[in-house]
Amino acid sequence: MTDNPRADSEFILASDGGTLQHLTLVSTGNGAVLVDAAGIPVNPWEVELRYWPPEAEPALRRGGYLFDRSPDLELWCNCVD
Repeated sequence: MTDNPRADSEFILASDGGTLQHLTLVSTGNGAVLVDAAGIPVNPWEVELRYWPPEAEPALRRGGYLFDRSPDLELWCNCVD
């Protein structure tokens, strides 16, 4: 491993809103899941990914950790003015 964490192809950095965590992507029979240093699975709704290697994107999308947001989302309100 080098001094630059981004040089590690398995480096995934996520935030839970208070702390940054180094997570590992693990393939399972049902897709892929991120686990913490203790090997405990982390649910997609518990973290926001900050950095991931490009080659991990397909597995992260299948696991629900990444999703496409449409850039042309328009705010909409169903309220009476």
